[in-house]
Amino acid sequence: MKNILLLIILGIMTTPSVIFAKHIVGGEITYRFLSQNGTTNKYEFTMRIYRDCYTRGGAPLDPTANIGIYNITTGRYIEGFGVPLSTDIRIPAPTYPCLVPPDICVQEGLYVWEKELPIIDGTYLILYQRCCRNETITNIVRPGDVGATYTVEITALSQRLKNNSPVFAKFPPTVICANEPLNFDHSATDAEGDQIVYEFCQPLSGGGKFGGNDCTGVIPSPPCWPPAGEVSFLQPEYSYLQPLSGDPIVKINPVTGRITGTPLVIGQFVVGVCAKEYRNGQLLSIIRRDFQFNVAECKPTVRASVSADTVIGNTYFIKACGDKAVAVNNKSLEFANISDFSFNINIAGQVQVFKTWQPIINFPDTGVYSGNLLLNPGTQCADTIYLVFKIAPSVKADFFYSYDTCIAGPIAFRDSSTSLGPLSNWSWNFNDGQVSSLKNPSHLFATPGTKNITLTVSNTLGCTGVLQKSIRWLPVPPLLVIEPSTFNGCSPAKVFFNNLSKPIDSTYTLKWNFGDGGMGSGISPTYTYQNPGLYSVTLDVTSPIGCKTSASFPSWIKVRQGTKADFDFMPKQLTNFANTATFQDKSTFATKWQWFFDTKGYSILQNPTYKFRDTGVYRVKLAVTNQFACTDTIFKLIDVIPQVTYFLPTAFTPNSDGLNDGFRGKGFVEGMRDFDMRIFNRWGEKIFQTDNPLEEWNGQRFNKGEPSPQGVYLCVVTYKTPRGQSEELKTYATLLR
Repeated sequence: MKNILLLIILGIMTTPSVIFAKHIVGGEITYRFLSQNGTTNKYEFTMRIYRDCYTRGGAPLDPTANIGIYNITTGRYIEGFGVPLSTDIRIPAPTYPCLVPPDICVQEGLYVWEKELPIIDGTYLILYQRCCRNETITNIVRPGDVGATYTVEITALSQRLKNNSPVFAKFPPTVICANEPLNFDHSATDAEGDQIVYEFCQPLSGGGKFGGNDCTGVIPSPPCWPPAGEVSFLQPEYSYLQPLSGDPIVKINPVTGRITGTPLVIGQFVVGVCAKEYRNGQLLSIIRRDFQFNVAECKPTVRASVSADTVIGNTYFIKACGDKAVAVNNKSLEFANISDFSFNINIAGQVQVFKTWQPIINFPDTGVYSGNLLLNPGTQCADTIYLVFKIAPSVKADFFYSYDTCIAGPIAFRDSSTSLGPLSNWSWNFNDGQVSSLKNPSHLFATPGTKNITLTVSNTLGCTGVLQKSIRWLPVPPLLVIEPSTFNGCSPAKVFFNNLSKPIDSTYTLKWNFGDGGMGSGISPTYTYQNPGLYSVTLDVTSPIGCKTSASFPSWIKVRQGTKADFDFMPKQLTNFANTATFQDKSTFATKWQWFFDTKGYSILQNPTYKFRDTGVYRVKLAVTNQFACTDTIFKLIDVIPQVTYFLPTAFTPNSDGLNDGFRGKGFVEGMRDFDMRIFNRWGEKIFQTDNPLEEWNGQRFNKGEPSPQGVYLCVVTYKTPRGQSEELKTYATLLR
């Protein structure tokens, strides 16, 4: 029984309102001659539109379909009109013997109308357009943006002969099975018995994704002028002549209309079929249908299966090592559909039959035995698989090892596994990312600890044995290696002792003697030598099982007398009025000095003097060096504060003699902000105000020619310093005349 899974992914349809729905499955238009009245024929037209009725959010069938009629011989538009939906029915899902069909839903909408058409020397084209198709279609370009156009042609000859169009007998199956032969009769019947020629033809597009009634709208009204656009296939894999891949290729018989082939690729495929009607070799009409073939894997109702070590095709290989009684795990499906079954096993030339669902088969000896499992034998829904039993001797994995307990070296492993059959494969896992396929390997671990070693052994019949042993490997390093091997620095000297010795971890005890009286522990410590001198370092290592080793590094650390940079300066508060500082070196053991006054100045004097060019915060750096070439650097920030000075007089005489005629403050006002000076008379009335510290009051009311009388006036001044500090001054100004 072939493995077949029934899937259905149906197409796309839309609502009559402007909804960009994507559920159209297929459709076609046919016609039937009713009567003739003089030079006019009366026809009945039938249009069938197919949609997926399970797709979430899918639009329903159009309550009214927009139909258009054209004379394609002259290119003349005849008329457009709406046709109401007559009926809609659910198409039964395809049934397959021995297959479980899915719960699918395909809806057929039927639109029927009558129309009188004058007999003309041309061909009528009746068409309907709607967007859009399913986004998941496999064989066309941008399927979700493509709509459909369904047409039928009535030639001039067909009109004169009062002809009826062919009618397709049935709608194609909604699901066909991958890797299964397809044999579908897509033929049509014809009332007059005319010749019908079948071919795959180009599916037509129609409609668009936007609103409105033009050709870009979801429902063009009226349908757009012919010819309609053609669906673009994904080439070179697909074309309208080869809409599905297959072996043999999927094709249509031009005489019978039968579609045959074996599709291989799973997916959704748009197919166009044209039925051309001929009488005496002359074309009467063309009916055009497009639809979707949904190719999927299909699931059988009955499938034989058992638990096995290996499955090749329809043969299941079961291996038993060291046990001649084999319990077979029957996993066949579906149990409710299995009416009869039997295991048939050839043992010593005799076929033994087991009718137990999960049989236990006792084999007499090691060897290879064959048989089969039959389900529903002799019925249409039968299935068979073949069984091969390999009864092999067991394998017992074992090994031993040897190594020097305290000296870090490789461990020698020796296999001691046993089997009745020859051993053929060894797999060692040392649990540190390393493996070996040697029978007797040696292995050196990079880190100490408890090592879980796993050995897996196989014999020539494929049976395996597994064993894990734990080894406590805690030796001391064969050589203590410390980095750096030499050190020459200045005090205080901070030294990182990078311990490269292996194997060592945190379970080991390490004792460091740094040679200046300081001691330490840890694998790789950091130690600071405060005083100059020549120091020897020793290290003692003890493993968790008591293994010991030590090393001495004589005269390893040389520490020279260092220097410490420091300075002070006077005065402590610098301003734009006092901007020269004297720097005093306070460094220790320094013999050379380098001063950097921000980016502006430089000096090599021990105690320099520097005049700052402007106010602000300066970064002063002092770098010192001593006689041992040891250096040190210090940075300090020095703030040169911007200051303003402002003083108010107590009296003025506005008598125009050029002496003390105006009242204003004196001082250094550069950088002053938000200045405000107000003058009030004895009644509290403001008579003068300015925001300019250089503007003076001339004794008049707002300096407008109204002299103020002699007397005492209140002056209030507020401002902010260059760094935003608020200041307020109040004084009494005496006006003398």
